[in-house]
Order: sequence, then C-alpha cells, then structure tokens
Amino acid sequence: MLTRLAQATCLLGLALLALLFAADASAQASTLGGFESPRWTYELRGVYFRPDLERFETFYGDNHSAFFALAGTYRFGDRLELGGEYGLMKEHGVGLLTQGGALGGSVAFRLDQFHVFANWIFQSESTQRVVPYVGVGLLAMRYEEAIEQQPTVEGRTDLGWSGRAGVRFQVASHGSAGAASGDSPYSRSFVFVEAQRMSAKVDDVELGGDAVIVGFRMEFEFH
Repeated sequence: MLTRLAQATCLLGLALLALLFAADASAQASTLGGFESPRWTYELRGVYFRPDLERFETFYGDNHSAFFALAGTYRFGDRLELGGEYGLMKEHGVGLLTQGGALGGSVAFRLDQFHVFANWIFQSESTQRVVPYVGVGLLAMRYEEAIEQQPTVEGRTDLGWSGRAGVRFQVASHGSAGAASGDSPYSRSFVFVEAQRMSAKVDDVELGGDAVIVGFRMEFEFH
C-alpha cells in the first residue's frame, strides 16, 4: 500500500513540476515568438499490462496481459494537450468453482478501459527530436467475467485515476506551421514509449495496475 501511495505521490509531483515548467516556457515562448504545433493527434498503442487483480496469474496463467489501445488528443498549445484513450483487454483461463473453491471450467475475462487525461509536453521548438511528457487523468473500467456453467458477472468500477510519463521520438515532419492556406497539411509523426499507473476499484477490488506502452503518434493540422 505504501508503495502505491509513493507511486501516486511521485506522479502527482511530476505533473506539478511539468505544470510549472510549462507555464515558464509558455511565457518565454510568448516573448521570443514561439512556434505552433499541429492541433490534432491520434495514437496507436501496444500495451503490456500487469493488473493488480488478486489471483490473476492463478486464473489466467500469467501475471500480465497484452492488448491494443487507441488515443486521440487536441492540443491547446505547444505544451498542453487534452485527450481520451480506450483499451480493450481479453483473457481466457480457468475459473473458480463455486463449491469448494477449486479451479475448473473455462473463464473469459474482458476489461474495457476509458481514460480522459491532460499531458504537459517538454518541447521548446518544432524540430525537437526527443520530447518528454507527463500526464494525469481520470479512469473508469467496465468488466465482464464469464465462467462456464455459471452466471456472467459484469459491471463497472468507480471513477479512478491514471498517471503517465513517456518520451516521444520524432521520425518525420511535413509542411510547416506558417505555410500558406493552399499548401499541404502540416504534420509530424513520432514513435514513443510510456509508463502508466492506473487505479480503479469496484467494491474495494482493484482492477488497475501498471503498464508499459509503445506506439505510433501522428500530429496533423489542416490549413
């Protein structure tokens, strides 16, 4: 429990530092002219997830899962973006029998994750190749567990939280922010790696966990 509290405190501390940095950098950018990033983004995300769910390894044969997720953001400035993320985890394993507590019968588990988040971006110029970021957000999950010859259990968690920190690596760009309206769209593409901590509970059962994410990000702006 203390470890989880320390992780949450660290993430919130990083977010506060990012906010202070962003405010200072934005003030400097206003003085020096700054630059304008593409407003819209989408991300394709591959997720390695280690859930905190008790006995997950017993039921599903491993202590982790892997799945894909999608995210999109709108950028309000060069250093602030708001977005949403959806991920779907599916696992199959061996369920717990109601009598005696023994394992038996197949079980299918589905977990839908819904995030709304804000990211602070450590970027000082449009050509910057390595771009760190941190973020915090709200999280809700919908779960469904179907054990053979037993009623399906389904529901949703209370509203939880998520924290993230990552690094983006710019791989290509096309056009520029100051291009004329008749020119081609302004876009940038990145690959990234991200660490994420999630927490969402239902009846004091934790369905969150830790994740490592790799993915592709496209930023674009139509003139």
